[in-house]
Amino acid sequence: MKKIGIGIIGCSGRIKGVIKGLLDCDKNVEVLALCDPDTKRTEDFKNDFAPNAKVYESDKELAKAPDIDWVAVGSWNSLHTQQAVAGLEAGKHVFCEKPLATNFADCIAIQEAYRKSGKKLMIGFTLRYSPHYRKIKKMLEDGLIGDVLSFEFNETLDFNHGGHIMCCWRRKREFTGCHILEKCCHDIDVANWMIGARVKKAASFGDLDFFKPENERHRERLKANEAGHKAYCSWPTAQGNNPFTSEKDIIDNQVGIIEYENGVRATFHTNLNAAIKERRIYILGTEGAIRGDVITGKLEMQRIGFDEKLQDFSGAPSNGHGGGDETLVKYWSKMIHEDVPSLTDIETGIESAVTCFALDEAMLENRIIDLDQYWKKLDSSE
Repeated sequence: MKKIGIGIIGCSGRIKGVIKGLLDCDKNVEVLALCDPDTKRTEDFKNDFAPNAKVYESDKELAKAPDIDWVAVGSWNSLHTQQAVAGLEAGKHVFCEKPLATNFADCIAIQEAYRKSGKKLMIGFTLRYSPHYRKIKKMLEDGLIGDVLSFEFNETLDFNHGGHIMCCWRRKREFTGCHILEKCCHDIDVANWMIGARVKKAASFGDLDFFKPENERHRERLKANEAGHKAYCSWPTAQGNNPFTSEKDIIDNQVGIIEYENGVRATFHTNLNAAIKERRIYILGTEGAIRGDVITGKLEMQRIGFDEKLQDFSGAPSNGHGGGDETLVKYWSKMIHEDVPSLTDIETGIESAVTCFALDEAMLENRIIDLDQYWKKLDSSE
C-alpha cells in the first residue's frame, strides 16, 4: 500500500508531538516534506522521524509537491492563513493547528479556499477530543442536569508557563492575535461545543499587571529549581531570558463574560501567574450541576434534591489536555483513510476565533460587543 505523504509547514514543538503520535498509531503515513525558516527544527524533524523528508524553502512550493497528500500547519498563528490556503489551493487536505487565524477576514479567506477545494480540513482543538470533556458533553446530552442555565470556566497557567509565554513569540500580538486567542481558544471551543450555540454578546477586562520590570524582584525572591533555573525561567525558551523585562504587548490576566444566543451565560478567567493551575469548568443546570478540572482529572455531578448524592466520574490526572492528543491523532488517522467528517471543522474554528476576537475587542474598547455583526457577515458569505 502506498503511504500517505505528510508535509509539515512550521516545525514547532507542538506539531512535532502531534505528528509523532500520528506516526505511532498509523504506519501508512510518512512525513515527506518540511518547511521552516529555522534549519535546526527541520534537522530535528528529519533526525527524529522524517529521514526521507525533503526540505522546501517556501510553503507554496511544499504544498504543490506531488507526493504530498496532507499539509500540516504548525507555524505561528499569523501565518496560518497563507499556509492553510496554500495547501487547499494546491488540492491538499489540511491539518491546521489552533487557532484558525488571527483576524476575521483571514477566517473567511480560509473558509472560501476550503469550500472551493473540496478537501478535508481538521483543526487541532485537542480538548474537544479529550475523554474528560467528551464525558461532560455526554452528561449534558443525556439531560443529567436538565437545561444549562450558566457556567464558569478558566485556564490559569503555572507561573513558569507564564514566564515561557513572556519570553517566546507568544508575547507579541502581531504573531498571536492576542493571548486569549492563542492560549484559550481551546477552552472557548469546548464551551461553544458544550452549549451548542453561537455567542451573542461579550464583555471583558484585562491587562498586563504582573510581568513588568517593577515586579522582577519575584524572580529573585524565590529559590531556583533543582537544575539551577530561576523561577519563571525553567522552560527552555525562558532560560537565560527575563519575562519581566521582555518586550511584549499581551495581557497576563483577563476575565470575560459571554452570553449565548440561547440565553446561557458564562464567565471565563485566565491568568499567567498561578500557584495552582486549573482548567476547570462548573456548569449549572435546571436539575443539577457538573464540576470538573481536566488537569486533576476530577469530574463530579450532582442532581438537585434532598436525597441526591454527589457522584464521582473522575479520571486520571493529565498534562492539561485530558488525553485529547491521543484521541485526536487516532481520529486524524481515521480521516486520512476514511470518509468521515472532521470533529473540529472550519465552522468550529471560526466560531472559537470570533468569540476570542470579540472578547479582545471588548477589553480594548471597554464596551460590550454584539457578535451579530460577525455572524451576519459569515452567513452572507455562505
